[in-house]
Amino acid sequence: MNKQEAISKLKSEPLAVEPDQEFEVRRMLPEDAWGVARCFYAVYGEHYPFDTYYIPDKLIRENENGNVISVVARVGGGAVIGYGALYRSSAYFPGTYEIGQALVLPEYRHTFAALCMQDHLLELLDSIEDVHELFGEAVCNHVISQKLMVLAGLEETGLELGLMPAEAFNDLEFPGSRVSTLLGFRTVRDRAHDIYVPGEYAGALEFIVSGLDVSRNLLESRGYIHDSSTELVPQYIDHAHVARFNLNRAGEDLPQVHAGTEEEARNRKARVMQVFVNLGDPGSGRAVELLRGRGYFFGGFLPRWFDTDGLLMQKLDTLPHFESIKLTSDRARRILDLVREDIERNPACRYLLGK
Repeated sequence: MNKQEAISKLKSEPLAVEPDQEFEVRRMLPEDAWGVARCFYAVYGEHYPFDTYYIPDKLIRENENGNVISVVARVGGGAVIGYGALYRSSAYFPGTYEIGQALVLPEYRHTFAALCMQDHLLELLDSIEDVHELFGEAVCNHVISQKLMVLAGLEETGLELGLMPAEAFNDLEFPGSRVSTLLGFRTVRDRAHDIYVPGEYAGALEFIVSGLDVSRNLLESRGYIHDSSTELVPQYIDHAHVARFNLNRAGEDLPQVHAGTEEEARNRKARVMQVFVNLGDPGSGRAVELLRGRGYFFGGFLPRWFDTDGLLMQKLDTLPHFESIKLTSDRARRILDLVREDIERNPACRYLLGK
């Protein structure tokens, strides 16, 4: 079954679920996968950007190979009224999973279904050895998802400015302003290691790392560049106009390699570019120096992004309204300050400030 065939079948089977039934939450079984597709179609129509959730066989395979760990909320008779997951997304290290993709049918949004699914996913962590680190991206146009992130034990580590297109949201306070997301991480299985800290961000990284339950030895990055070639892995999220690049290794050819990936991103109409710099690489300082000179600014700290840790550098075509960024904690507000301060002191970011 392909997406077109799945959508045709979904249109012929409209989902109607009586409200106020008792529900159970469990790990998804193969027989639940069509119910998940019906749930996604009921909430998103045919416009959810990832085909996997409309095609039962694909979702089952992704669970079998460990790329996705799915849970469902089911009422009597087997109808799926909610879905949530841990899944491998943008991190270079396969042991770092994102928690999200949660959706609940409108008839059950007044219940604790979303919270119950999140709790069930967290209960699974000890039994799933593949999961070493957990992260989430909480939207900042409201604070509900940030509160859920805190309940899941994730600590704030970064802020992705303007990550999500305004068109994906209704009733924004600042129409047309892209929506920012707060990054949070939770360590499941820590691994003590050294990280090489670019001097420009020593204070920022010391502040963020000191608030985490991790064992790290912070060393100064002295600008060593590998004799071997750069390893820069792109990921294009075209529907959101986002380009992401995992910089696992900075080599002497980094300026040329990065310029080529930026050109490809522009050709794909990316409005947000993110480079995740491997802090386990002694050349991280030189990489950050290059990126800052090309208009990138600080985004945050990413535990175990490469198995070693990562540093988010980001570049936008225009800034979102800072007043649109709603944050619940002093720590998150301090991270926003760190981001703004780096924009203001980087001469290559003057284009964002109208200077």
